Amino acid sequence: MEDIEHDGLRESGLLLAFGKTHKIVGVLAAILGMVLLAAAGGNAVAAVVERTWFGLGALVVVGPLGVVALLSAYLILRGRRGVVPGVLVTPTRILRRDNAGDVVAIPWHDVSAIEPRILKQGGSSYSNLIAIEAHPTAPVWESVNPALRRLARRRDDSALLKVQDNALLMNPLIAYHLLRHYLANPEQRRDICHAAPVDQP
Repeated sequence: MEDIEHDGLRESGLLLAFGKTHKIVGVLAAILGMVLLAAAGGNAVAAVVERTWFGLGALVVVGPLGVVALLSAYLILRGRRGVVPGVLVTPTRILRRDNAGDVVAIPWHDVSAIEPRILKQGGSSYSNLIAIEAHPTAPVWESVNPALRRLARRRDDSALLKVQDNALLMNPLIAYHLLRHYLANPEQRRDICHAAPVDQP
């Protein structure tokens, strides 16, 4: 059981925890990002001085890789000590908390479906997702970034929360069926706080 306070409501719920990335990975990503940006900048200066296009090509390719590495480092290093990221299932809502403690919540009455999905990550790499969908007119969409909201409408994608199966520390199939069970059986949600642990595969 886990207690959480969000939007003025404090309640207990069942935590489906995510794994945490070690800080050393963030430090290494930051170092890699700085090295890549320095290399891109050095190549750009050399390209201007020597009037060659090769250095500018390196700037276009290596520069964005450095930016991605630095953004990854930021997301890893901003995590707060003592915060366990994951999906928290309570009697009134489903919440997703990241490693920095930022929370996105969707009330049960706004959930339209909980479905499995497959996400193509490039090449032949795929990832399984649990998609928690919200009714298109649900007020919870107002809390979503306007650009992301427009993108979701353009793609006709009503998934407000997406959970990658490999992020969970538990069997994702159990998490999926647990969420579907409470969606289909609203009268049992009040017993969530008394549910047995679900951390065993």
